[in-house]
Amino acid sequence: MRSNAIGRNIKEGSVTALPTSLDFSRLLLSVLIAFWLITSLFTQALAANERLGKTILARGSITADRNSKAEVLKRLSPVFRQDILRSGAEARAQFRMVDNALINLQQNSVLRLRNYQLDSGGNGSVLMELISGGLRTITGTIGKQNKKDYQLRTPVATIGIRGTMYEVKIMPNGGMYVGAWKGAISMRSHSGKCDIELGAGLKDRFVFVNADGVCKTLQYMPREFKNGNASNTSNITPGDVESLQGKLRPKQSFQALTLGQKEVAITSGHTNSISRATPVISTDSNGVVSANRGAVSDFSQNIGGYPVGWGRWNNYTISPSLDGLPVRASDNNGLLWSTYKATNRDAIASRAGEVHYGSLVDSLAQSSMGKVSNLAVQMDVDFGSGRVSKGLISANVPDHMWVGVFDGQVTNGKLALGFNGGALVNSTTGIRSNAGGNIIGDFVGDKGQAITGGFTMTDGANKDNQIEGLFLLD
Repeated sequence: MRSNAIGRNIKEGSVTALPTSLDFSRLLLSVLIAFWLITSLFTQALAANERLGKTILARGSITADRNSKAEVLKRLSPVFRQDILRSGAEARAQFRMVDNALINLQQNSVLRLRNYQLDSGGNGSVLMELISGGLRTITGTIGKQNKKDYQLRTPVATIGIRGTMYEVKIMPNGGMYVGAWKGAISMRSHSGKCDIELGAGLKDRFVFVNADGVCKTLQYMPREFKNGNASNTSNITPGDVESLQGKLRPKQSFQALTLGQKEVAITSGHTNSISRATPVISTDSNGVVSANRGAVSDFSQNIGGYPVGWGRWNNYTISPSLDGLPVRASDNNGLLWSTYKATNRDAIASRAGEVHYGSLVDSLAQSSMGKVSNLAVQMDVDFGSGRVSKGLISANVPDHMWVGVFDGQVTNGKLALGFNGGALVNSTTGIRSNAGGNIIGDFVGDKGQAITGGFTMTDGANKDNQIEGLFLLD
Protein backbone atom coordinates (compact mmCIF):
# COMPACT_ATOMS: atom_id res chain seq x y z
CA MET A 1 0.00 0.00 0.00
CA ARG A 2 2.86 2.35 0.84
CA SER A 3 4.61 1.87 -2.49
CA ASN A 4 1.39 2.35 -4.41
CA ALA A 5 0.75 5.61 -2.56
CA ILE A 6 4.19 6.80 -3.38
CA GLY A 7 3.68 5.81 -6.99
CA ARG A 8 0.40 7.70 -7.09
CA ASN A 9 2.02 10.81 -5.56
CA ILE A 10 4.88 10.79 -8.09
CA LYS A 11 2.47 10.33 -10.93
CA GLU A 12 0.23 13.09 -9.65
CA GLY A 13 3.23 15.42 -9.14
CA SER A 14 2.88 15.78 -5.38
CA VAL A 15 6.42 14.44 -4.78
CA THR A 16 9.54 15.53 -6.75
CA ALA A 17 10.92 12.79 -8.95
CA LEU A 18 14.47 11.54 -8.29
CA PRO A 19 16.93 12.42 -11.07
CA THR A 20 17.59 9.84 -13.71
CA SER A 21 21.16 8.88 -14.78
CA LEU A 22 20.79 11.10 -17.88
CA ASP A 23 19.79 14.11 -15.79
CA PHE A 24 22.72 13.50 -13.47
CA SER A 25 25.18 13.39 -16.39
CA ARG A 26 23.86 16.68 -17.70
CA LEU A 27 24.18 18.25 -14.27
CA LEU A 28 27.74 17.01 -13.90
CA LEU A 29 28.64 18.32 -17.35
CA SER A 30 27.22 21.74 -16.51
CA VAL A 31 29.27 21.87 -13.32
CA LEU A 32 32.45 20.85 -15.16
CA ILE A 33 31.90 23.49 -17.88
CA ALA A 34 31.32 26.18 -15.27
CA PHE A 35 34.46 25.08 -13.40
CA TRP A 36 36.46 25.10 -16.65
CA LEU A 37 35.24 28.58 -17.54
CA ILE A 38 36.08 29.95 -14.11
CA THR A 39 39.50 28.28 -14.16
CA SER A 40 40.20 29.50 -17.69
CA LEU A 41 39.24 33.06 -16.86
CA PHE A 42 41.32 32.92 -13.70
CA THR A 43 44.29 31.54 -15.63
CA GLN A 44 43.92 34.21 -18.30
CA ALA A 45 43.74 36.88 -15.63
CA LEU A 46 46.92 35.55 -14.02
CA ALA A 47 48.64 35.38 -17.42
CA ALA A 48 47.62 38.92 -18.28
CA ASN A 49 49.06 40.07 -14.95
CA GLU A 50 52.33 38.18 -15.45
CA ARG A 51 55.21 40.64 -15.47
CA LEU A 52 57.48 40.25 -18.47
CA GLY A 53 59.81 43.14 -17.77
CA LYS A 54 60.03 46.81 -16.90
CA THR A 55 60.41 50.15 -18.63
CA ILE A 56 63.90 51.61 -18.26
CA LEU A 57 63.45 54.58 -20.61
CA ALA A 58 60.31 56.40 -21.76
CA ARG A 59 60.56 59.61 -23.75
CA GLY A 60 57.50 61.09 -25.35
CA SER A 61 54.18 59.26 -25.54
CA ILE A 62 54.67 55.62 -24.45
CA THR A 63 51.55 53.59 -23.55
CA ALA A 64 50.40 50.01 -23.09
CA ASP A 65 46.96 48.78 -24.16
CA ARG A 66 45.88 46.92 -21.01
CA ASN A 67 42.47 45.96 -19.61
CA SER A 68 40.68 47.81 -22.41
CA LYS A 69 42.44 51.10 -21.73
CA ALA A 70 45.75 52.83 -22.44
CA GLU A 71 48.16 52.86 -19.50
CA VAL A 72 50.88 55.54 -19.61
CA LEU A 73 54.33 54.00 -19.16
CA LYS A 74 57.11 55.79 -17.32
CA ARG A 75 60.53 54.74 -16.10
CA LEU A 76 60.26 51.55 -13.99
CA SER A 77 56.67 50.89 -15.13
CA PRO A 78 56.13 47.10 -15.46
CA VAL A 79 55.03 45.48 -18.71
CA PHE A 80 52.81 42.39 -18.78
CA ARG A 81 51.94 39.54 -21.08
CA GLN A 82 49.41 40.57 -23.74
CA ASP A 83 50.38 44.25 -23.42
CA ILE A 84 50.34 46.16 -26.69
CA LEU A 85 53.12 48.74 -26.42
CA ARG A 86 52.74 51.96 -28.41
CA SER A 87 55.14 54.85 -29.04
CA GLY A 88 54.09 58.21 -30.47
CA ALA A 89 55.84 60.63 -32.80
CA GLU A 90 59.35 61.62 -31.65
CA ALA A 91 59.05 59.09 -28.82
CA ARG A 92 61.24 56.16 -27.87
CA ALA A 93 61.33 53.56 -25.14
CA GLN A 94 63.55 50.82 -23.76
CA PHE A 95 62.43 47.74 -21.87
CA ARG A 96 64.44 45.27 -19.77
CA MET A 97 62.83 41.85 -20.01
CA VAL A 98 62.81 38.96 -17.50
CA ASP A 99 65.70 37.19 -19.28
CA ASN A 100 67.80 40.39 -19.22
CA ALA A 101 67.07 41.19 -22.88
CA LEU A 102 66.84 44.82 -24.01
CA ILE A 103 64.16 46.02 -26.42
CA ASN A 104 64.44 49.48 -27.93
CA LEU A 105 61.20 50.71 -29.48
CA GLN A 106 61.45 53.58 -31.92
CA GLN A 107 58.85 56.24 -32.68
CA ASN A 108 55.41 55.46 -34.16
CA SER A 109 55.69 51.77 -33.31
CA VAL A 110 53.28 49.10 -32.04
CA LEU A 111 54.62 45.93 -30.37
CA ARG A 112 52.44 43.17 -28.90
CA LEU A 113 53.94 41.00 -26.13
CA ARG A 114 52.28 37.64 -26.81
CA ASN A 115 54.48 35.50 -24.59
CA TYR A 116 57.75 35.86 -22.73
CA GLN A 117 58.41 32.94 -20.37
CA LEU A 118 61.53 32.05 -18.41
CA ASP A 119 61.67 29.16 -15.91
CA SER A 120 64.05 28.57 -13.03
CA GLY A 121 66.28 26.44 -15.24
CA GLY A 122 66.90 29.27 -17.65
CA ASN A 123 64.68 27.83 -20.37
CA GLY A 124 61.82 29.72 -21.93
CA SER A 125 60.11 31.01 -25.04
CA VAL A 126 59.40 34.35 -26.66
CA LEU A 127 56.64 35.37 -29.05
CA MET A 128 56.24 39.03 -29.98
CA GLU A 129 54.51 40.85 -32.84
CA LEU A 130 55.88 44.06 -34.34
CA ILE A 131 52.76 45.48 -35.94
CA SER A 132 54.27 48.75 -37.16
CA GLY A 133 57.34 50.95 -36.72
CA GLY A 134 60.69 49.56 -35.70
CA LEU A 135 62.82 48.14 -32.93
CA ARG A 136 66.35 47.12 -32.09
CA THR A 137 66.92 44.42 -29.49
CA ILE A 138 69.76 42.69 -27.71
CA THR A 139 68.49 39.25 -26.80
CA GLY A 140 68.88 37.73 -23.36
CA THR A 141 68.98 34.21 -21.96
CA ILE A 142 66.13 32.93 -24.11
CA GLY A 143 67.71 34.30 -27.27
CA LYS A 144 70.79 32.17 -26.70
CA GLN A 145 68.82 28.93 -26.95
CA ASN A 146 67.25 27.22 -29.93
CA LYS A 147 65.99 29.79 -32.41
CA LYS A 148 62.64 27.99 -32.46
CA ASP A 149 62.11 29.22 -28.90
CA TYR A 150 62.25 32.86 -30.04
CA GLN A 151 59.98 34.44 -32.66
CA LEU A 152 59.28 38.00 -33.73
CA ARG A 153 56.34 38.14 -36.10
CA THR A 154 55.84 41.04 -38.50
CA PRO A 155 53.23 41.67 -41.21
CA VAL A 156 55.49 40.10 -43.89
CA ALA A 157 57.84 37.65 -42.14
CA THR A 158 58.77 35.80 -38.95
CA ILE A 159 62.25 36.15 -37.42
CA GLY A 160 64.02 33.57 -35.28
CA ILE A 161 67.31 34.21 -33.53
CA ARG A 162 70.06 32.67 -31.45
CA GLY A 163 72.24 34.99 -29.38
CA THR A 164 72.22 38.26 -31.28
CA MET A 165 71.45 41.93 -31.67
CA TYR A 166 69.20 42.76 -34.59
CA GLU A 167 67.05 45.59 -35.93
CA VAL A 168 63.75 45.74 -37.82
CA LYS A 169 62.04 48.69 -39.52
CA ILE A 170 58.59 48.34 -41.12
CA MET A 171 58.00 50.86 -43.93
CA PRO A 172 54.70 52.59 -44.81
CA ASN A 173 54.59 50.74 -48.15
CA GLY A 174 54.44 47.40 -46.35
CA GLY A 175 58.08 46.47 -46.90
CA MET A 176 60.57 45.87 -44.12
CA TYR A 177 64.30 46.36 -43.49
CA VAL A 178 66.06 43.78 -41.32
CA GLY A 179 69.65 43.81 -40.08
CA ALA A 180 71.77 41.56 -37.87
CA TRP A 181 74.34 43.60 -35.96
CA LYS A 182 75.71 40.74 -33.91
CA GLY A 183 75.15 36.98 -33.92
CA ALA A 184 72.73 35.60 -36.48
CA ILE A 185 69.04 35.55 -37.31
CA SER A 186 66.86 33.46 -39.60
CA MET A 187 63.88 34.91 -41.41
CA ARG A 188 61.12 33.42 -43.50
CA SER A 189 58.43 35.50 -45.20
CA HIS A 190 54.79 34.45 -44.85
CA SER A 191 54.57 34.03 -48.63
CA GLY A 192 57.49 31.59 -48.56
CA LYS A 193 59.37 33.64 -51.17
CA CYS A 194 62.17 34.52 -48.74
CA ASP A 195 64.02 32.13 -46.45
CA ILE A 196 67.34 33.62 -45.38
CA GLU A 197 69.94 33.82 -42.62
CA LEU A 198 71.78 37.04 -41.75
CA GLY A 199 74.64 37.83 -39.43
CA ALA A 200 78.27 37.41 -38.46
CA GLY A 201 80.12 34.85 -40.53
CA LEU A 202 77.33 34.76 -43.10
CA LYS A 203 77.20 36.28 -46.56
CA ASP A 204 74.78 39.10 -45.71
CA ARG A 205 73.86 41.28 -42.75
CA PHE A 206 71.06 43.45 -44.19
CA VAL A 207 68.00 42.69 -46.28
CA PHE A 208 64.88 44.41 -47.56
CA VAL A 209 61.67 42.37 -47.74
CA ASN A 210 58.91 43.86 -49.89
CA ALA A 211 55.19 43.63 -49.18
CA ASP A 212 55.00 40.40 -51.23
CA GLY A 213 57.64 38.74 -49.07
CA VAL A 214 60.44 38.89 -51.66
CA CYS A 215 63.95 39.53 -50.27
CA LYS A 216 66.72 41.71 -51.65
CA THR A 217 70.02 41.63 -49.78
CA LEU A 218 71.82 44.95 -49.21
CA GLN A 219 75.55 45.50 -49.38
CA TYR A 220 75.45 48.43 -46.98
CA MET A 221 73.56 49.51 -43.90
CA PRO A 222 70.19 51.00 -44.98
CA ARG A 223 69.72 54.67 -44.21
CA GLU A 224 66.55 53.82 -42.27
CA PHE A 225 68.72 52.31 -39.53
CA LYS A 226 70.98 55.36 -39.37
CA ASN A 227 68.30 58.06 -39.56
CA GLY A 228 65.60 56.29 -37.57
CA ASN A 229 65.20 56.77 -33.82
CA ALA A 230 66.19 53.20 -33.09
CA SER A 231 69.71 53.66 -34.37
CA ASN A 232 70.27 56.93 -32.58
CA THR A 233 69.65 55.58 -29.09
CA SER A 234 73.10 54.97 -27.73
CA ASN A 235 71.87 53.41 -24.49
CA ILE A 236 71.01 50.19 -26.24
CA THR A 237 73.90 50.18 -28.70
CA PRO A 238 77.11 48.44 -27.64
CA GLY A 239 80.36 50.10 -28.64
CA ASP A 240 81.01 47.52 -31.31
CA VAL A 241 78.07 48.73 -33.42
CA GLU A 242 79.88 51.86 -34.58
CA SER A 243 82.98 49.87 -35.42
CA LEU A 244 80.80 47.42 -37.31
CA GLN A 245 79.24 50.25 -39.29
CA GLY A 246 82.73 51.42 -40.18
CA LYS A 247 83.70 47.96 -41.42
CA LEU A 248 80.63 47.84 -43.63
CA ARG A 249 81.66 51.01 -45.47
CA PRO A 250 84.42 50.97 -48.06
CA LYS A 251 87.66 52.59 -46.90
CA GLN A 252 87.25 56.16 -48.07
CA SER A 253 89.58 58.89 -46.87
CA PHE A 254 88.06 61.95 -48.54
CA GLN A 255 84.81 63.90 -48.26
CA ALA A 256 82.15 64.16 -50.95
CA LEU A 257 78.92 65.95 -51.91
CA THR A 258 76.12 65.04 -54.31
CA LEU A 259 73.39 67.42 -55.54
CA GLY A 260 70.28 66.59 -57.54
CA GLN A 261 66.97 68.06 -58.60
CA LYS A 262 63.34 67.52 -57.64
CA GLU A 263 63.71 68.95 -54.11
CA VAL A 264 66.60 66.62 -53.35
CA ALA A 265 68.58 67.81 -50.35
CA ILE A 266 72.34 67.92 -50.54
CA THR A 267 73.86 64.62 -49.49
CA SER A 268 77.31 64.47 -47.91
CA GLY A 269 79.56 61.46 -47.55
CA HIS A 270 82.99 60.02 -48.30
CA THR A 271 84.90 58.92 -51.38
CA ASN A 272 87.95 56.93 -52.36
CA SER A 273 89.50 59.62 -54.62
CA ILE A 274 89.71 63.36 -55.20
CA SER A 275 91.40 63.05 -58.60
CA ARG A 276 89.17 60.65 -60.51
CA ALA A 277 86.28 61.57 -62.77
CA THR A 278 84.47 58.41 -61.63
CA PRO A 279 85.01 58.12 -57.86
CA VAL A 280 82.85 55.85 -55.76
CA ILE A 281 80.88 58.02 -53.33
CA SER A 282 79.41 56.57 -50.17
CA THR A 283 76.88 58.95 -48.66
CA ASP A 284 76.38 59.39 -44.93
CA SER A 285 73.31 57.16 -45.26
CA ASN A 286 75.74 54.50 -46.50
CA GLY A 287 74.28 54.27 -49.99
CA VAL A 288 76.74 54.24 -52.87
CA VAL A 289 76.67 56.42 -55.98
CA SER A 290 78.91 55.70 -58.95
CA ALA A 291 79.13 56.63 -62.63
CA ASN A 292 79.76 54.63 -65.75
CA ARG A 293 82.85 55.36 -67.78
CA GLY A 294 82.41 58.10 -70.32
CA ALA A 295 79.36 59.53 -68.55
CA VAL A 296 81.19 62.47 -66.91
CA SER A 297 81.05 66.09 -68.04
CA ASP A 298 82.53 69.34 -66.63
CA PHE A 299 85.14 67.40 -64.67
CA SER A 300 87.75 69.56 -62.89
CA GLN A 301 90.35 68.73 -60.24
CA ASN A 302 92.90 70.62 -58.16
CA ILE A 303 90.57 73.60 -58.41
CA GLY A 304 92.34 76.85 -57.48
CA GLY A 305 95.26 74.77 -56.21
CA TYR A 306 93.07 73.22 -53.50
CA PRO A 307 92.39 69.48 -53.08
CA VAL A 308 88.94 69.78 -54.64
CA GLY A 309 87.42 68.07 -57.67
CA TRP A 310 83.93 68.04 -59.14
CA GLY A 311 81.87 67.19 -62.18
CA ARG A 312 78.47 66.20 -63.57
CA TRP A 313 77.32 62.62 -64.10
CA ASN A 314 74.76 62.33 -66.89
CA ASN A 315 74.39 58.61 -66.22
CA TYR A 316 74.97 57.14 -62.81
CA THR A 317 74.06 54.21 -60.59
CA ILE A 318 72.55 54.40 -57.11
CA SER A 319 72.80 51.39 -54.81
CA PRO A 320 69.45 49.87 -53.73
CA SER A 321 70.08 50.90 -50.12
CA LEU A 322 70.10 54.60 -51.04
CA ASP A 323 66.75 56.34 -51.43
CA GLY A 324 65.98 59.96 -52.13
CA LEU A 325 68.51 60.88 -54.79
CA PRO A 326 67.04 61.56 -58.23
CA VAL A 327 66.70 58.83 -60.83
CA ARG A 328 67.54 59.42 -64.45
CA ALA A 329 63.93 59.90 -65.52
CA SER A 330 63.36 62.90 -63.22
CA ASP A 331 66.83 64.44 -63.33
CA ASN A 332 67.43 65.68 -66.85
CA ASN A 333 70.44 67.81 -65.94
CA GLY A 334 72.34 64.98 -64.28
CA LEU A 335 73.91 64.71 -60.84
CA LEU A 336 76.47 67.24 -59.59
CA TRP A 337 79.18 65.77 -57.37
CA SER A 338 82.23 67.08 -55.53
CA THR A 339 85.15 65.39 -53.79
CA TYR A 340 87.67 67.13 -51.52
CA LYS A 341 90.14 66.78 -48.66
CA ALA A 342 88.93 68.73 -45.65
CA THR A 343 91.16 70.84 -43.43
CA ASN A 344 92.29 69.16 -40.23
CA ARG A 345 89.66 69.95 -37.58
CA ASP A 346 92.30 70.86 -34.98
CA ALA A 347 93.76 73.46 -37.34
CA ILE A 348 90.34 75.12 -37.66
CA ALA A 349 89.67 74.94 -33.93
CA SER A 350 92.95 76.76 -33.22
CA ARG A 351 92.11 79.72 -35.46
CA ALA A 352 90.97 83.11 -34.16
CA GLY A 353 89.63 86.33 -35.61
CA GLU A 354 86.98 87.09 -38.22
CA VAL A 355 87.44 86.21 -41.90
CA HIS A 356 85.39 87.23 -44.91
CA TYR A 357 85.03 84.50 -47.54
CA GLY A 358 83.72 86.13 -50.70
CA SER A 359 86.12 85.59 -53.58
CA LEU A 360 84.62 82.92 -55.84
CA VAL A 361 87.50 80.79 -57.09
CA ASP A 362 85.29 78.60 -59.26
CA SER A 363 81.80 77.09 -59.42
CA LEU A 364 79.69 74.52 -61.22
CA ALA A 365 75.95 75.17 -61.33
CA GLN A 366 72.86 74.14 -63.28
CA SER A 367 69.21 75.14 -63.39
CA SER A 368 66.01 73.81 -64.86
CA MET A 369 65.43 77.37 -66.13
CA GLY A 370 68.51 77.53 -68.34
CA LYS A 371 72.15 78.61 -68.17
CA VAL A 372 73.42 79.90 -64.82
CA SER A 373 75.55 83.06 -64.78
CA ASN A 374 77.02 85.54 -62.27
CA LEU A 375 76.95 83.07 -59.37
CA ALA A 376 78.12 84.70 -56.13
CA VAL A 377 78.50 83.25 -52.63
CA GLN A 378 79.83 84.97 -49.50
CA MET A 379 79.93 84.59 -45.71
CA ASP A 380 81.75 85.94 -42.66
CA VAL A 381 83.27 83.48 -40.19
CA ASP A 382 84.18 84.54 -36.64
CA PHE A 383 86.53 81.80 -35.44
CA GLY A 384 86.50 83.18 -31.91
CA SER A 385 82.75 82.83 -31.35
CA GLY A 386 82.21 80.23 -34.05
CA ARG A 387 79.46 82.37 -35.62
CA VAL A 388 78.84 82.41 -39.37
CA SER A 389 76.97 85.52 -40.58
CA LYS A 390 76.09 87.55 -43.68
CA GLY A 391 75.69 84.44 -45.80
CA LEU A 392 74.41 85.27 -49.27
CA ILE A 393 73.89 83.35 -52.54
CA SER A 394 72.85 84.97 -55.83
CA ALA A 395 72.73 83.77 -59.42
CA ASN A 396 71.17 84.75 -62.73
CA VAL A 397 69.20 82.52 -65.08
CA PRO A 398 67.31 83.71 -68.22
CA ASP A 399 64.93 86.54 -67.19
CA HIS A 400 65.23 85.68 -63.48
CA MET A 401 67.51 86.02 -60.48
CA TRP A 402 67.89 83.62 -57.55
CA VAL A 403 68.71 84.99 -54.09
CA GLY A 404 69.24 83.10 -50.82
CA VAL A 405 70.46 83.95 -47.31
CA PHE A 406 72.05 81.68 -44.72
CA ASP A 407 74.09 81.61 -41.51
CA GLY A 408 75.75 78.94 -39.43
CA GLN A 409 78.23 77.89 -36.78
CA VAL A 410 81.75 76.47 -36.49
CA THR A 411 81.96 73.80 -33.78
CA ASN A 412 85.03 71.70 -33.03
CA GLY A 413 86.52 72.67 -36.37
CA LYS A 414 83.44 71.69 -38.37
CA LEU A 415 81.35 74.12 -40.43
CA ALA A 416 77.55 73.79 -40.25
CA LEU A 417 75.42 76.07 -42.46
CA GLY A 418 71.67 76.64 -42.40
CA PHE A 419 69.51 78.06 -45.22
CA ASN A 420 67.21 80.80 -43.87
CA GLY A 421 65.18 81.75 -46.94
CA GLY A 422 65.30 82.75 -50.56
CA ALA A 423 63.46 84.14 -53.54
CA LEU A 424 63.15 83.85 -57.31
CA VAL A 425 62.79 87.31 -58.85
CA ASN A 426 61.54 88.10 -62.36
CA SER A 427 64.14 90.51 -63.76
CA THR A 428 61.60 92.25 -66.01
CA THR A 429 58.52 92.60 -63.81
CA GLY A 430 60.15 92.45 -60.38
CA ILE A 431 57.60 89.85 -59.30
CA ARG A 432 59.10 87.47 -56.77
CA SER A 433 58.18 84.18 -55.18
CA ASN A 434 59.61 82.57 -52.09
CA ALA A 435 62.21 79.84 -52.50
CA GLY A 436 63.32 77.08 -50.17
CA GLY A 437 66.78 75.61 -50.16
CA ASN A 438 69.71 73.82 -48.58
CA ILE A 439 73.39 74.66 -48.21
CA ILE A 440 76.42 72.80 -46.94
CA GLY A 441 80.10 73.73 -46.68
CA ASP A 442 83.50 72.62 -45.41
CA PHE A 443 86.98 74.10 -44.97
CA VAL A 444 89.82 73.18 -47.33
CA GLY A 445 93.49 74.17 -47.34
CA ASP A 446 96.13 73.66 -44.65
CA LYS A 447 94.58 76.33 -42.42
CA GLY A 448 91.08 76.56 -43.83
CA GLN A 449 91.94 79.35 -46.27
CA ALA A 450 88.98 78.35 -48.48
CA ILE A 451 85.46 76.96 -48.19
CA THR A 452 83.93 74.52 -50.64
CA GLY A 453 80.30 73.49 -50.63
CA GLY A 454 77.03 73.20 -52.47
CA PHE A 455 73.49 74.58 -52.47
CA THR A 456 70.03 73.91 -53.88
CA MET A 457 67.03 76.22 -54.24
CA THR A 458 63.47 75.49 -55.35
CA ASP A 459 60.75 77.96 -56.34
CA GLY A 460 57.85 77.73 -53.90
CA ALA A 461 55.33 78.76 -56.57
CA ASN A 462 56.56 76.30 -59.21
CA LYS A 463 58.69 73.41 -58.01
CA ASP A 464 59.89 72.72 -61.55
CA ASN A 465 62.00 75.89 -61.20
CA GLN A 466 65.22 74.80 -59.51
CA ILE A 467 68.90 75.61 -59.22
CA GLU A 468 71.82 73.78 -57.65
CA GLY A 469 75.51 74.44 -57.61
CA LEU A 470 78.98 73.76 -56.21
CA PHE A 471 81.35 76.55 -55.15
CA LEU A 472 84.86 77.23 -53.88
CA LEU A 473 85.53 80.48 -51.95
CA ASP A 474 88.66 81.96 -50.46
